[in-house]
Amino acid sequence: MEFGYSEKQLEIKAMLRDFAEREIAPILNKMDRDAEYPLETVKKLGKMGIMGMPFPKEYGGSGLDYVTYVMAVEEISKICPSHGVIVQTHNALCCWPIFTYGTEEQKRKYLPDLLRGEKIGAFGLTEPNAGTDAAMQQTIAEDKGDHYLLNGSKVFISGGGIADVYVVMAMTDQSKGTKGISAFIVEKGMPGFYKGRTEDKMGIRGSVVSELVFDDCIVPKENLLGELGKGFKVAMTSLDVGRLGIAAQALGIAQGAFDRTVEYMQHREQFGKKLSGFQAMAFEMAEMETRIDASRLLLYKAAYIRENGLPGTTESAAKAKLSCSSTAMDVTVKAVQFHGGYGYIKDLPIERYMRDAKITQIYEGTSEVMKLVISGKIFPKKKAPEEEKAPAVLFDTVDQLIEALADVKKDEIICSGGRGFKKTESLDLVRQLAEATGGIFAASRGAVSMGWADEADQVGLTGRKVAPDIYFACGISGMNQHLAGMKGSSVIVAINKNPKAPIFKAADYGIVGNVYDIMPELIAKWGR
Repeated sequence: MEFGYSEKQLEIKAMLRDFAEREIAPILNKMDRDAEYPLETVKKLGKMGIMGMPFPKEYGGSGLDYVTYVMAVEEISKICPSHGVIVQTHNALCCWPIFTYGTEEQKRKYLPDLLRGEKIGAFGLTEPNAGTDAAMQQTIAEDKGDHYLLNGSKVFISGGGIADVYVVMAMTDQSKGTKGISAFIVEKGMPGFYKGRTEDKMGIRGSVVSELVFDDCIVPKENLLGELGKGFKVAMTSLDVGRLGIAAQALGIAQGAFDRTVEYMQHREQFGKKLSGFQAMAFEMAEMETRIDASRLLLYKAAYIRENGLPGTTESAAKAKLSCSSTAMDVTVKAVQFHGGYGYIKDLPIERYMRDAKITQIYEGTSEVMKLVISGKIFPKKKAPEEEKAPAVLFDTVDQLIEALADVKKDEIICSGGRGFKKTESLDLVRQLAEATGGIFAASRGAVSMGWADEADQVGLTGRKVAPDIYFACGISGMNQHLAGMKGSSVIVAINKNPKAPIFKAADYGIVGNVYDIMPELIAKWGR
C-alpha cells in the first residue's frame, strides 16, 4: 500500500482544487442560501471525467482506481461538500450497481451517458417507514407480463427529480421479506413516476433531496437490475461502496474547516498575540490534525482493499465512514468555537462546514449502524444451528443392517472400537471386522487411554479426523471429542447396548445390543 500520491493523482488534485476555487467557490453562498442544485458545474465535472472515475473506459469511464476516486471526492468536498456528495451518489449508488449487476445491454444503454456526466444518476431505497431498517420496504413492483407496475414512494433521495436515471428498490414478493426485494432501473419521464416534496435541509443544501412517487409507474421488464429477489443484496453492496464516498466527503469537510481555522488563527490577535500562539489552542489543533490524518489512512486503506478485491470490504468501509464522519463533526464544532462569534455568522464558511458535517453521521448508514457492522465482525453471531439430524434407524438383526448397507459405497471403511469392550483382547473383534470389510482399524480416546490401542489409531479431536464411506462405531458412547473426528463420515453405524448413548444421535444406522453378541455375527455374515 502506497503512502504517497502518484504523479497522476497530484495532477487530478491540482485540477480539482483549481476548478473548485474558480468555478464552485463563487456560487457557494447563493447555492447554500437558495438550495440550488449546481447542475452547470456538475456537468463540467462530467466533462473532466469525475462522474465516472472508477469505471472502465469501454463504457465511458475514466478507468481510475478507488483510491483516486476517494481522493477526488475529498478534494472537492474541501470547498463544497454538496458537490462531493453529488459525485459520490452518482458514482457509487447508480453507476456502480448498473455496472456490477446490469446485463451487457443495460450497461451499454445507461453507462456511457452516466459516466460522461451527460446524465445524472440517483438511488431510491429509503422510505417513510424504512430508513435504517431498509428491509421494511413498502414500494410494490407487480409483474404485469411485459412490464412491472411500481406503486409507493421514496424519501430523502439525493438528486430526486433532477437525476435522469434511478436505481430503485421495490417489493416483488412481500411474503419473503428481504428476499422479496428486487432492484429496477427507472428513468425520469417514465409514466407514473413523479417528483414529490423537496426537503428544506440544514446542510449540503446544494444537493437537492426530494420525495419520489410511483403511481402505477410502468417499468419495462428488461429494466429489472440483477436477479429477481436479489435487490436487497444490490442495495447493501452499493451502500458499501457509497460509504467510501461519504467518508471522503466527511474527510474533505474536516480538512477544509481545519485549513480555514489555521489561516484564521495565524491572523486573529487577542491579548496582544495571535491565536496560534496560545498553547491550549495549538495543542487542540495538533490533536485535530492527527485525527484527520488517522481517518485518511483508514479511508485510503478501505479504498485499497476494495480496489484489490481483498477481504473485509464491508467492515473497512464502515470503519472509514465512522471515523471520518466523527472527525468531521468534532473538527467543525471546534473550528466554530475557535472562530468565536465570527464562526457563528454566515460571513465566513465555518458554520456551513458544521452544518454540512452532521449528515455524514446519518446517511449511507448512521454511525450506530457502522458500529453494528464493525462489532459484528469482532463478535460474530453464531450460525443458526444446523437442522437436527434424523435419529438413527435401529435394526433388530444383523441381516437387516447388512441389507441397508447393500447399496452404500464401500471404498473406504473404518472400524473403531471403544471402552464398551471392557478389555484389550476384546478389540480383536473390531480388528476382525476391519479385516472382513477390507477396512481400517481405529479406536476411541478412551480405548487408547486404557492402553488397548496405539495413539496412531485414535480418532477424535485430539486424534485423527476421518471421513470414510462407512464408519463402524463399536462400543463407543459418542462423546463430543470423538464425534469431532468422525462426523464427516458418509454413513455412521453404531453398535452399543445403551439405547440412550449419544452415538445414536450421530449415527445413520444402529443396533442396540451387546457388542460381544453382535460383532461375531456381523463378521461372519459380511460379504456373503
